[in-house]
Amino acid sequence: MSDLTKAIVKLIQTTPAYEQLGSKTKTNLKKGVLDYFISCYASVKFDPNFPNVVNTAIYSCFDEAAVVGTGLKVHPFDACLINGYSAHALDLDDVHSEIRGHPSAVLLSLLLSLLKEKQDTNRFYLAYLIGIDTMTRFAKLLGPRHYEKGFHTTATAGVYGAVAAGAYYLDFPADKFAHALNLCVSKISGSRSHFGTLIKPLHAGLAAQNAWQILHFVHHNVIGSENTILSKNGLLSMYVEHEQDPWQLFEQWGESWAVDTPGLWFKLYPCCSANAHVIDAVKDIKKKQKFTADEVALVDLYFPPSGDAALVYTRPENGEQGRFSAEYCIALLLLEKDLSIDNFTVSSISEDVYDEMAKIHRKYDDQIPSSENSYPKGRYCIVEISLKNGQKIVSRVDAPTGSSGNPLEMEDLLNKATALLGNQGNHLIKLLSVEVEEWVQFLEGTIGDL
Repeated sequence: MSDLTKAIVKLIQTTPAYEQLGSKTKTNLKKGVLDYFISCYASVKFDPNFPNVVNTAIYSCFDEAAVVGTGLKVHPFDACLINGYSAHALDLDDVHSEIRGHPSAVLLSLLLSLLKEKQDTNRFYLAYLIGIDTMTRFAKLLGPRHYEKGFHTTATAGVYGAVAAGAYYLDFPADKFAHALNLCVSKISGSRSHFGTLIKPLHAGLAAQNAWQILHFVHHNVIGSENTILSKNGLLSMYVEHEQDPWQLFEQWGESWAVDTPGLWFKLYPCCSANAHVIDAVKDIKKKQKFTADEVALVDLYFPPSGDAALVYTRPENGEQGRFSAEYCIALLLLEKDLSIDNFTVSSISEDVYDEMAKIHRKYDDQIPSSENSYPKGRYCIVEISLKNGQKIVSRVDAPTGSSGNPLEMEDLLNKATALLGNQGNHLIKLLSVEVEEWVQFLEGTIGDL
């Protein structure tokens, strides 16, 4: 049996130097870094659970890696967990449609934990690019059923992406690089049953932490079997139900980059990106015609089968669950309430919101054709609002705001930074123009030190 793991490492090591990347790719990487820092700082500022997660640090007496946005330093193992959590805690961080998960929260948390060992700006960005591509290809290898069965791809494919990013950044030789990837199968986990709780964003931190531990093991020659992707009782036999040629997912390495095609999906609202189609459709309807919530008789939502798999709550009990509820987002919009951090951190939901949610119903029709320009592929949402006077208003969205079909540009992310963080956002923007050596000083000091 040919060794796929070694072949993947060989392909990764053919990645061109950072200087050879196109300007679009470099810009997309910097957008991802900026959005990551925005998300972390926003969680430190607004997330009520963040202090509890900080208190879970096992090696808090160490001062080797920064807890982003706090001035605190802990052991890198703990920094991976805390920063991964904070990047994803408010669901403001990027998502990748082919991963069906959140790459930067995992990858950048792992890479930032390694800055004490190595400070190389170009290699940092290149490792980030490699991590996104590796995570994407493993997510595609695991297939759509992996997510639909209940796995959180951020926490499964994310370990492979982070290990690849970290092994490249630390310049592991090919044999150690392969050993690190081979250990991933023993570390991947994460159940979507925890969506709507603080454990869901913790998955990103656990994936980064698992990757750090794998790199630590291999560095000290703690290794296991080879070829654990293809071997009996390995990744494919344990997790993959569909038949495909896994070699095809990796052999075209470098022909295009996942950070560009389809690219990272950046968000304006602190909720699951699966709500984005719904939000855009309702906003479009409200632009077409003015009406009040009291005038609404019924709202029908049409999804493709499994198109709403991430939206696990139809009647959420709090704002955290509301992040994964199309009904909650629509009710807020109908009542002229903001899709704000405050409304997604409330401990209980008001009666007027419950009354609006009761009007909303999901429907599925596999006869509705998908668009060639849909993001993610094959996904859409049609919102039909029926008013009490008998009028119906309809809007369909295939490529929501922030997705690759309707992307946010750097200017949009700069506005996101200043809107959420004020003067802090202005300082974060400066990080994109300096070397990672200065990032270390910045992250270990106060927000105004840069």
